[in-house]
Amino acid sequence: MARALRRSRMRCEGINVLPYDGEVAFQTVFHFHPHVIPRHPGDGWTLKAGSPERERSLLDSDAQAIKDAIASTD
Repeated sequence: MARALRRSRMRCEGINVLPYDGEVAFQTVFHFHPHVIPRHPGDGWTLKAGSPERERSLLDSDAQAIKDAIASTD
């Protein structure tokens, strides 16, 4: 997708791909539904994150929980 967008007549210099999964993540279409946004310098589109930083120990714990879940998936 990225290669096609960069080669297209849009000639974008970057791409944001934003999947939403679950109602609390603002999903309104309940199947895989990513937003693909071609980006250009000065296009005025921004992402403003308002989430607080998490402590390293919490991030490490989350990463381990994900690794454990992947390892247990058959």
